[in-house]
Amino acid sequence: MHTHSGGNRSLTIAAWMVAGIAILAGLYFARTLFIPVTLACVLALVLAPVVRLLCRVGLPRALASGVVVVAAISLAAAILARLSAPAAEWFSRLPVAMLRLRYTFSEVVSAVQDFREFTQKMAQFSAGQGKDGEVVVQGPDLAQIFLTNTGQLLTMLVVTAILLFFLLANGYLFLLKTVHILPRFGDKKRAVEIGRALQMEVSLYLFTITAINVGLGCATSAAMAVLGLPDPLLWGVMAATLNFIPYVGSILTGGAILLASVVTFTTPLDALYPPLAFVALTAIEGNLVTPMLVGRRLTINPVIVFISLLLWGWLWGAAGLLLAVPLLVITKILCDHIPPLQVVGEYLSSLPPEPDSPAPARQPAGRAEESPPPPGTAGAGL
Repeated sequence: MHTHSGGNRSLTIAAWMVAGIAILAGLYFARTLFIPVTLACVLALVLAPVVRLLCRVGLPRALASGVVVVAAISLAAAILARLSAPAAEWFSRLPVAMLRLRYTFSEVVSAVQDFREFTQKMAQFSAGQGKDGEVVVQGPDLAQIFLTNTGQLLTMLVVTAILLFFLLANGYLFLLKTVHILPRFGDKKRAVEIGRALQMEVSLYLFTITAINVGLGCATSAAMAVLGLPDPLLWGVMAATLNFIPYVGSILTGGAILLASVVTFTTPLDALYPPLAFVALTAIEGNLVTPMLVGRRLTINPVIVFISLLLWGWLWGAAGLLLAVPLLVITKILCDHIPPLQVVGEYLSSLPPEPDSPAPARQPAGRAEESPPPPGTAGAGL
């Protein structure tokens, strides 16, 4: 009997492993389909409060959804048109910035001196190999990189915009369908409570995070303009966009600002002011603004965040990095509202367990009517 149950358990584990590998393979090879669908779902949750506000004013839901989608597309197109030329110019100056960075701080950082001695030895070693031609440092062409993927990118953007409109226009349609097919009244009531709480809480969180990132972008633009760094709008948009990627986004933005400062300013002290100002702004945002507006309940375990960034970045590239944390937060909120998944939500949280609170337990199957839900579950988030 024990051998038979052990064999079934091994088959179950193997089946779950095969299913997981199949899901990962599907997400990877069909990423041109899943990326716009996932992006549209996340954007629908972000823009849902704006649509509800327009509906309260008196606009029909379809018209309000169309207005929001057109406004979002117009804003994104205007920003892209305004910043495409400066971004391409800075991208082409990247090799020069790297060289300037090395020589600007050669007297400040002692490790650079060792690197210079190493490069001199390498130059002496390879002196006889470079007589046939001349090496020219040439930066990558951002326009060429963009044009090679234009068709696929435009297709994904069109699919995202269309699906976003339908998601915003339909509102609670999927929730109503779910309630309709449930057989018992108790299940219908619980589905409505969980569905509305999920939609409201996820929308509020994503909208708040987006507003915080936009505020960080505006503050970054203002700081760069005051410090004299060219194209401050470019750095503000970069800060607002990459701040959706924890840890990595701030490092990339700070590094880009440092390289631009090295190219723009002549002294090391002047070149340090813009990146230090950005570091100060991100410190204020991460330690004061976000905890005050979002709260600590939705903070995610940093280890899980890092693993999620690695996974989604490997699957979907830059789009996966941007969507990793929103998807993780949606999963966390979903697990907090569904009793059988509260164990997973506990592992996703960064908060230590409370000493007096019992560990979340799995609810037995088929006993939804007989055992009441855990306290604070049905009305959470309302």
